[in-house]
Amino acid sequence: MSINPKTVYTIIKATGSIVTDEEKRKKIIIIVMLPIISILLILSIFVYILTSPLSFITGFFSSGKENSSVQNFKAVNENIIEFNNGELIFNGKYPMPAEGEITSPYGNRINPVTGKHGVHTGIDIGTKWHTDIISIADGQIVKIGINKAYGQYIIIKHELDEETFYSVYAHLSVICALLDAEVKQGQVIAQEGGDPDRDPLPGISTGHHLHFEIREKLSARSHINPIDYLFNNDEENQNQLRNDKKINNTNM
Repeated sequence: MSINPKTVYTIIKATGSIVTDEEKRKKIIIIVMLPIISILLILSIFVYILTSPLSFITGFFSSGKENSSVQNFKAVNENIIEFNNGELIFNGKYPMPAEGEITSPYGNRINPVTGKHGVHTGIDIGTKWHTDIISIADGQIVKIGINKAYGQYIIIKHELDEETFYSVYAHLSVICALLDAEVKQGQVIAQEGGDPDRDPLPGISTGHHLHFEIREKLSARSHINPIDYLFNNDEENQNQLRNDKKINNTNM
């Protein structure tokens, strides 16, 4: 098949004209690039959908209907809201962290595990197994930890207008709060534990109970008597405290 020299000359001339014409070069580049960009965009959308969770895909094709993941999220949060409302029991300025009786007071005592004399840095509250534990005041959770003595524990900083202090909740079976979270008075932050046979991470404990402390600072050495925060100093409450002390002094 022979090529007409005139045809070749015409093509070369047209190409040369396009190359030398800057405006025509821009138009050609745009015409060539638009399909390429469109194809890449479509491919990226498909890759994103394929690599996304199933909940995204079902939500994408749900036509505005609420999918199961959203329903589950709402259900979980509703349960949390209900769980975080604890009962307030006032005997003094601040409510009790748990419903129950004081089974081991603050101060000097014989350690029920070692048999040696020592200082009990808080009070023990005997209550129902896995009962709700609440924050006694508005504050911020500054520590969530585990150690040999306390097992699982929470420390809350209460920076109030009239004073700043820390409350400590130890021997917890379940923790229902996050580090640095703001909590309100009466909000459930945990569940009681400490049973050495039935609870994970009970700490040093002879039975399930809540160990509760008040500290002036974050340091464990700054402990003070929690009774001054939970009970009034009237005669009736002092008699009740004395009766509670006589009930049981074996929990740790």
